[in-house]
Amino acid sequence: MTDSHFHIMEMKAKGMDPEILFSILKEHRAGTVLDAGVVVDDFQERLKWRDFCDNLWFSAGIHPNIPVSECPEGFETILEEQVAHPLVKAVGETGLDFFREHSGPDDQYRLLNLQYDLSKKAGKPLIFHIRNAAAEMETWISERDFPQGAVLHCFPGGISLARLALEKGFHISFAGNVTFKNAQEIREALAVVPLDRLLLETDAPYLAPHPKRGRTNHPGMIGWTYELVAEEKGVSVEDLIIQASGNLNRLLHLD
Repeated sequence: MTDSHFHIMEMKAKGMDPEILFSILKEHRAGTVLDAGVVVDDFQERLKWRDFCDNLWFSAGIHPNIPVSECPEGFETILEEQVAHPLVKAVGETGLDFFREHSGPDDQYRLLNLQYDLSKKAGKPLIFHIRNAAAEMETWISERDFPQGAVLHCFPGGISLARLALEKGFHISFAGNVTFKNAQEIREALAVVPLDRLLLETDAPYLAPHPKRGRTNHPGMIGWTYELVAEEKGVSVEDLIIQASGNLNRLLHLD
């Protein structure tokens, strides 16, 4: 099974041993997995985990909750160099998050525009994080084109946002929260996403799927998400695994 989005360093911070985790994934012949960037400071340490997993790839980016004042001097150049690394196949995660107040709108738009420009320059897809900012992101997305591709990660729900993303050629990725009993809006959006634009992720260590909700998440828990999505889409889990794997590999230009 592929996992299109998780965070190695944050899993490690919660007490997981990535070496053991990747050994298990390798033993079970896991598909492509992507470690998503949220800061520029830990990039070299993240890359070291590639030694334990040949199917591990990376994105480079700065999360919208990171204030510009907390970024290192010259972070624009640092990020551009990271995006150019051959193991980096995507840019982000970036976007807008108005749920928390760690970073103001000006900083968030500055980082969003920077990463959009880097994505286009590098020809690598952009990974979007959206929380409590669907209307603002719809406006921003509608004014731009995305020849390099893009993905709405951990899709927050909303038919309008889903349809716009599909019109722009995006992939849409569903995480463990699609399995929650109160996630009807997310599952309604899932219904309009064609199989060839569908991705699945853990967003580990966050959003463990039902029935593990509330626990520390990891890629080994993604099976529950595949089972729920397969049932909702009316396909077998085996066919969904093949489809999602092909979708992610094409998006990241791994074919």
